[in-house]
Amino acid sequence: MTLPIRRKRPSMNRTGWTTLCLASLALGATAVAADTSANTAAARALATTQLKGAPIADALANATDDVRIYNDHLTTLASPYMEGRVPGSEGMERARAYVEYYLTRYGAEPAFPAESGEAFSSYRDPFALGGTWNVSDENMLVLTSDGPLNMKAEEDFVFTGLGQEGTVAGRAVFVGYSIDNGPDDYSSYAEEDDLTGKIAVMLRFEPMDGEGKSRWNEGGSWTGRASFNNKLQAAERRGAAAIIVINTPGADDDRIDRLDRFASGGGASDVPVFMMSGEAGERLIEATDPESRSLGRLRRRADRGGGVVELDAAITLKGKGERKSISAENVGGVFKGTGDLADEWIVVGAHMDHLGMGYFGSRTGPGELHPGADDNASGSAGVLLLAKQISERIAELPKDEPRRSILLICFDGEESGLNGSRHYVSDPIAPIENHVLMMNWDMIGRITEDRVGVSGLDTGDGMRAFFEPFFEGCGLDVKAGSTMIGASDHTSFSNRRIPVIFGHIDGLHADYHTPADVSWKINRVGATKTVLLFADMVMGYAGHDEVFEYAAQQSASRGPEMDIKVRMGVVPANYSDEDPGIPISGVSPDGPADKAGLKGGDRLVRWDGVKIGDIMDWMGMLSKHEPGDEVKVGVKRDGEEITLTVKLEAR
Repeated sequence: MTLPIRRKRPSMNRTGWTTLCLASLALGATAVAADTSANTAAARALATTQLKGAPIADALANATDDVRIYNDHLTTLASPYMEGRVPGSEGMERARAYVEYYLTRYGAEPAFPAESGEAFSSYRDPFALGGTWNVSDENMLVLTSDGPLNMKAEEDFVFTGLGQEGTVAGRAVFVGYSIDNGPDDYSSYAEEDDLTGKIAVMLRFEPMDGEGKSRWNEGGSWTGRASFNNKLQAAERRGAAAIIVINTPGADDDRIDRLDRFASGGGASDVPVFMMSGEAGERLIEATDPESRSLGRLRRRADRGGGVVELDAAITLKGKGERKSISAENVGGVFKGTGDLADEWIVVGAHMDHLGMGYFGSRTGPGELHPGADDNASGSAGVLLLAKQISERIAELPKDEPRRSILLICFDGEESGLNGSRHYVSDPIAPIENHVLMMNWDMIGRITEDRVGVSGLDTGDGMRAFFEPFFEGCGLDVKAGSTMIGASDHTSFSNRRIPVIFGHIDGLHADYHTPADVSWKINRVGATKTVLLFADMVMGYAGHDEVFEYAAQQSASRGPEMDIKVRMGVVPANYSDEDPGIPISGVSPDGPADKAGLKGGDRLVRWDGVKIGDIMDWMGMLSKHEPGDEVKVGVKRDGEEITLTVKLEAR
């Protein structure tokens, strides 16, 4: 079947799809088609015979067709071929094409307008998603009275997105921390200091004590004066032609060991800005300081105030880069309704994107593939299985039976801020007031003991009474708490006063946002049961003539707009726990919580003396912090409350 084409994009020919299907087979899937045709049945029988005795083959042979289909989609979407489904990657385009293909195959019609404006003509809904900083050239030439210093790009320095492109040559000058507004009249500059035409060499962060912590904060974390904007502007106001920021040796901060390009930092400075490693900074200062001082000595001088030091070096810098916006796309299909209910819409969605190689959002660091099997290939695979279920069930209904329209959608850009769902509610396919219910799946793959969380039943008047009977006999232990869990795409809809239902595993796991979130750990049977439960709920409500009025008292609306910059490194034990506080099942190794002494079985009950009500309360508290902040956390352990100090880290 030919994929609908709306714009020029990487495409898959028949060979490409065959390769993808074979890759799925090699990973333990049966056959991506997985329908009831004679050819498929014969192929399955052959595969089962050939692989008899293999645990995966035996398990799939004994599974239902729905489980096999779910397995095919899950295994494919979480495969390395999809490159962690990070927006802007070829792997993400493959994932989008895969979802589009199966929405088409299962009978869903295009959900979105084409570029021409014709409604319901495309499966894709594009939107801009931030940008990338692509460096094409970066050079640093350092000439001293004793000759040139060898500086290697990406090893000793990088050209960052904090400033602008350009080629600059000038004398080097050391400006300490480049802070002119510190407490007790601290300043890196004298009133007469003029940096016109010079290369300002500065230290990262702010004056520190002997332990590498801030001198200006009793807790030791950095203050706002350490921000790049503050420091770069101080040098630029004095005429600096370019800036080199050295990762300050001895700082109690994990970031000193890496060279960041700060892809989203454009606008902090109007001159080129380079980042230099601490080791390269040592070599630069030792070779150019007129008094042969080390970088450590100059740092201690800057900790007290110091002043500008002219260096014996002429530096030529060249940086060329381009900021490119990333085009993201939601992928969706519709089953149009009939009769008097056709203009009302039910939305069922799941985000498709993940973290790629972990350069943002990873709990273990960048450079390794993050497959995102549970988060959220599990939900996206569920959308595809649901499409097949809805198509088959609609075919069995009387043609004239009133039924609501249904939109199935896989969102892009969730991991970077619910971008796909926020885009949709700002530009929906039907008036937003005609959207009567949104159901969302985010992590339905690691179900244990058949427990699944379903939250949001109280976001619409009468919803709990209507939907709870569906839980009986579904084969799952449904934990339907009264607390609305946020931080996923349903919150964008809740903010628009649309009732929502959120399906999720009952508690997080230690593999969340790590490379260990892989497909073999997914409970295919439990996830399939969840999809079938929601299929019953969707079809049950599609023909129900009552509209559930949004219950404004729910807390879901507090979540999505939070800008959380920090992480604590705990794994909540249970989304549906209704006791005050946050029960935790574990902590990330060497994370903030681990370093502070928290452990699995603890319950977070206070945050800087304030009681924690539920996970949404806690998220609101986290959103008020910056990396490096220290928090006194009240922890209930073995019936007693203790207080631990946690130093928060950047996400």
